[in-house]
Amino acid sequence: MARRRIRRKPSAAETGLAQLRGYWEPEDLTEYSHEMAKVVEGALKGMGLKDRFNEEQVFEAWSTLVNPFIAEHARPVSLDRKVLYIQVLHSTIHYELERMKGQILSKMQNAFGANHIRDVKFRLG
Repeated sequence: MARRRIRRKPSAAETGLAQLRGYWEPEDLTEYSHEMAKVVEGALKGMGLKDRFNEEQVFEAWSTLVNPFIAEHARPVSLDRKVLYIQVLHSTIHYELERMKGQILSKMQNAFGANHIRDVKFRLG
């Protein structure tokens, strides 16, 4: 037997908000949660964003993947066409990073995949 729910009387604030919006929100939204997930997933897929790589992940992980001294003096600025560009503050550090390029690239590829990062370039400035 189905359980009958008695709807409580909405407050003045809820009534005003519903009138402003032009609709009433149901009290319990849990029955719609699985539908919303499907709708959002379908929308992302339709826009081509479902499998999009988030470059912010790379920027956030930079300080954990490299030496703390390097993280203080160099930072990722962009990821363009699978090339990660790193801004370096001093020419000496730029030279050292060029020598360590293979190690840095392999760490980045291990963390994010070679299909997302294919090269690392350093910019002085």
